[in-house]
Amino acid sequence: MTAPKLALAAASLVLSATALAQYPTKPIRIISPSPPGGTTDVLARIIATEMTKTITQPVFVEYKTGAGGIVGTNAIAQAPADGHTIGLIISAHAVHPGMDTKLPYDSASDFTAISLLCRMPNVLSVHPSLPAKNLKEFLALVRANPGKYSFASPGTGTAAHLAGELLKLRGNVDIQHVPYRGGAPAVQDLIAGQILLGFNNVNTILPFIRSGRVRPIAVTSTTRSRVLPDVAAMAEQVPDYENTEWYGMVGPKGMSREIVAKLQTEIHGVLNEPARRSRYLNELGVELIGSSAEDFDVFLKAELQRWPPLVRQLGIKGA
Repeated sequence: MTAPKLALAAASLVLSATALAQYPTKPIRIISPSPPGGTTDVLARIIATEMTKTITQPVFVEYKTGAGGIVGTNAIAQAPADGHTIGLIISAHAVHPGMDTKLPYDSASDFTAISLLCRMPNVLSVHPSLPAKNLKEFLALVRANPGKYSFASPGTGTAAHLAGELLKLRGNVDIQHVPYRGGAPAVQDLIAGQILLGFNNVNTILPFIRSGRVRPIAVTSTTRSRVLPDVAAMAEQVPDYENTEWYGMVGPKGMSREIVAKLQTEIHGVLNEPARRSRYLNELGVELIGSSAEDFDVFLKAELQRWPPLVRQLGIKGA
């Protein structure tokens, strides 16, 4: 390397170090693409609250909801890449490119991966009046009655919706999808018996399973859940079945590696606090992760390769 190039490289390192030393210079905004009350909101608020204790500026959550998370995700993509606006994405981020929705951003290239926050299975649950006590009985029932039963999900393109569509494809069953506007109304109708089947993430449905108001049939991960050890994994009866809901933190494209590393370190510290990690896993069925940016980037690229072709094959359309 020539002397001028060495000098330029050294100057760049000094500038990067200076920028990192000064960061953050103003409050950090975490965008939640989902409304208050759900898993996305809970994660965003935990991270914001704990990070505020350890960095020099406040961290706050801003809700930008609508279009299945697209509105909030676009706000992240459009923000300056200075590390002062970051936000959550969920599993649907990898589904939307396969739908006929015209996205205002490129799901693969318009974001900087920061950390995979957590993942959890969805749960197929039924109203107690349904005459099926386990996965084997459930599959026999719906196969004997094609088209008779419908399943609820929190909305089109959600991980729970994909869980049901994947069951139709891999399990040779004919059940119809009924999309709701969020997990809460879907669960309410399931409890009331207005609909007899539903897919929801384990964190949402677990209290109603424990109270006996719904009956769990299967979890959508490849192995059984620690909080539902007596409930079968769908893959035990349905080959090549796997569906996991995940949540991640990203920023707009072009963020510096140094700022990404600082944010990832902060997030990892929050999510891997031993008592919090144990509670989420053992009581709520949620695996807190706080991965490196590099690992999340690899994971996200794999999800964007996996889901859009399957979504097109299933014929799932946007609103």
